[in-house]
Amino acid sequence: MNSGMPPASEERASASGLLRSIALYVEARGRLLHIEGQEAGARLSGMIGMFMLGLAALIIGWMLAAPALVWIIAETNGWHWTRVALAGAGIHLFLALLLLAGLKSRLRSTQFFEDSFNQFRRDREWLASNKNK
Repeated sequence: MNSGMPPASEERASASGLLRSIALYVEARGRLLHIEGQEAGARLSGMIGMFMLGLAALIIGWMLAAPALVWIIAETNGWHWTRVALAGAGIHLFLALLLLAGLKSRLRSTQFFEDSFNQFRRDREWLASNKNK
């Protein structure tokens, strides 16, 4: 007599199939995260390296040029060197604020793990559509 319940072997098979599907899903998402993590690390390390080299070159260059420029401007215009130095400092601080604002906006627009997040969104949509059926 059949009581309407599937045999235990069928339940085990469907449960093991579900567990296998979940394991494959997690493995695929883990691989995607790993690949995107490597890409993000390479992009970020390249940006940081360029920033550090550029900053070092800028600092060394201005350390060499600033005193000479202050002296030349002060001598040419007959101003005291402290006023020229203060004006130069003000210009540098203004430029630094502009550059930091640009860096902040660039960092906000940089997206890491974009494909993983899109795939998770599609997975949630698929799961939600299957619940309704």
